[in-house]
Amino acid sequence: MLKEIYDQPEAVHTMIEGCLDASGNVVLPEFAISPEDIRRFTKITIAASGSSRHAGLVGEFMLERMTGLPVEVDFASQYCYRDPVIGPNELTIFISQSGTTIDTIAALHEARRKGSKSLAICNVPDTPLTRGADATLLTYAGDEIAIAATKSFTTQLTALFLLAAYFAQIRGKSQAAEAAIRELKGLPELINKVLAADGACRALAETFGQYKDFIYVGRDIDCPIALEGALKLKEISYIHAEGYPTGELKHGPTALINEQLPIVVLVSQDHDDVESILRYGKSLSNLREFAARKIPLLAVATERDHAVPKITPFVVSLPSAPVLLLPIIEVVPLQFLAYHIAVLCGHNVDQPRNLSKSVVVE
Repeated sequence: MLKEIYDQPEAVHTMIEGCLDASGNVVLPEFAISPEDIRRFTKITIAASGSSRHAGLVGEFMLERMTGLPVEVDFASQYCYRDPVIGPNELTIFISQSGTTIDTIAALHEARRKGSKSLAICNVPDTPLTRGADATLLTYAGDEIAIAATKSFTTQLTALFLLAAYFAQIRGKSQAAEAAIRELKGLPELINKVLAADGACRALAETFGQYKDFIYVGRDIDCPIALEGALKLKEISYIHAEGYPTGELKHGPTALINEQLPIVVLVSQDHDDVESILRYGKSLSNLREFAARKIPLLAVATERDHAVPKITPFVVSLPSAPVLLLPIIEVVPLQFLAYHIAVLCGHNVDQPRNLSKSVVVE
């Protein structure tokens, strides 16, 4: 798992290099959905499970903001049972690292039966999922041996960003993506900088590894990364953790909070995005409330943030990035944290109990 965390800059680089032309435009070679179909789409649904679903939740923000299309994210394991309503000119995206996840394949068959165009985002080229879909977007992460998804997750996020940018270009709505696309080639180097936090995350693991429960929180596009961070901790450390939108804590979960329940807070910001700055201010206020209640706090913040370290000494700093790219770098310290806590607990990090790389039985 540690090796695969360190593989992420190169994996993301490979993904990007195959999808950007010399002018910086997004191109998807051999993409089997025509520009005419893309212009006709009226809605996008994403179906996936586990970490892939968390990637889809990030993709929801990317696609809606860049294309203006409504996006819905569903559990692949629930998709067939709710008898989904599919109208004309809809696209359903299925995300799976392996392409063999039984729930996701069943969801694909259901969507196609009801007339939806289908797209598989997958790390393996020749699978039941990719063979059954109308189009495929490969993530090129390379072999991922550890059970817990790391580089497959960040390449899924990168693929979703590239897909959203491509759709935006075709639909004439690329302005929202322009800044992020300009920064895209520098994304592998940003991830590389975050890898330098490995030692700091190990030290934080020694401090926070004593706790038996965790809450992870993030606002807006950061919320799915909070969910992913909590899942990583559960998967390999066997420690109970829950992820929430930051604003949802006051709607019930705050009753759980005490001095033995640490909160991991995603509080990074894009200094060039007015809405991101506004959300940061709200999260900063929440952070102060938690600190006033003596809650152990671990914050993931943007470098040169002078406010957060005054509230908690436990801070992991990230390089500045456009808001739509922040999730791809935010998840890395959460991967490190889960890894180091699991190692300190003496667990088999690569093969956690009761889990397999692909769920092939419903």
